[in-house]
Amino acid sequence: MNNEIKNEFISLKLNPNIVYLDSACSALKMKSAVDAQNEVLIKYGSCGGERAIHLLARKIEEKYSNARTNISNLINAKESEIVFTSGTTESFNILANSFMFKEEDEVIISGLEHNSVFLPFYKVCLNKKIKLKIIPIKDYQPEIKEFKKLITKKTKLLCISKASNILGGTVNTDEFVYLAHKNNIKVFMDIAQYAPTHKTDVKELKADSIAFSGHKIGAPYGTGVLYIKDDLYDFLSSSRVGGGTIKEIKKMNGIIKVKFLEGYKSFEAGIQNYSGAYAMSIAYEKLNKIGFKNIRNHISELVSFAKEELLKIKGIKIIGKDIENGSIVSFISENKNFSNPDFALFISNYKGKNIAVRYGRMCADLACINCNINSAIRLSFFIYNNKEDVDIFITALKNYLKTL
Repeated sequence: MNNEIKNEFISLKLNPNIVYLDSACSALKMKSAVDAQNEVLIKYGSCGGERAIHLLARKIEEKYSNARTNISNLINAKESEIVFTSGTTESFNILANSFMFKEEDEVIISGLEHNSVFLPFYKVCLNKKIKLKIIPIKDYQPEIKEFKKLITKKTKLLCISKASNILGGTVNTDEFVYLAHKNNIKVFMDIAQYAPTHKTDVKELKADSIAFSGHKIGAPYGTGVLYIKDDLYDFLSSSRVGGGTIKEIKKMNGIIKVKFLEGYKSFEAGIQNYSGAYAMSIAYEKLNKIGFKNIRNHISELVSFAKEELLKIKGIKIIGKDIENGSIVSFISENKNFSNPDFALFISNYKGKNIAVRYGRMCADLACINCNINSAIRLSFFIYNNKEDVDIFITALKNYLKTL
């Protein structure tokens, strides 16, 4: 880790004993992003929006507009296609509740989907009498042949993740997207685990809507990007309404009539997280400056090293296939005495080191059910990790196994 990267993550200096291997849950926060958010909050801190012309409002709106411009440029989108949200979970709740379904429409999701994708559509399908279908998993990937079988004339939507948050690696989504569009099916894509370590180009991904979270790229909590392709707005009726989404409210013939704004403005109701959006754009610019090719090479090397070391240990089984292109290594122990909670507790204070990992189903219940996984241990990497982190973890794991 070079000094530029090291200086971004102050929490590692303040907590020198931490070995942080839980970035798939939330990355540590960049100093430049924190500073950017503080600047907006402390210097300006007022209401933004286009209905005020005082100095502070103009400054807030300038920062917010800059954030939209920066993010759109970095992911090769139009500014009009960017909606700021609190994260991927909110983004998919918005999509599920805004898509103009008709009764008996059908939605297909992959069996890898995180609960942030699965649950909003599960609930909408229950309430609106829409059929929800799930693509089976084979070799830790959704099966394209099974997807073909699930498609009918009533299928309106496909939800698919670019990278699983438990199985590692990435998903080859191109064929799914092609087949969906061939059948006039819209595609919503979750790239929350993909965006932090891969260059994102919405034109290459070809989905109609894409979402990722700021807190996973080193930006503040409660920040996220929802890309909505311009022509998808015609299929959405925003589930978020309030101040800032109204074009006109008037009384006609004794009846109140409301006319809403169109496009991204119809989705950003009320006071926005102006400082968070700006900070997120700064964090994403920082990753772009470091270079996603460099990030990818570094993370792939760590994943490969961790996998090799884990496979040297008797009874350890890696979950996933071709995981080197991701940032996650998940495993289970075949030792019947191995307890995931006990192990996580054991390494959380191991010989002066506080090793941070995650265990359980990681909110990926569909993937776990499809792959017969009750609980797993997950290591996840970001730009601040190195091989020493892996060595420390492996030593701790070996010592825990000796206690069984």
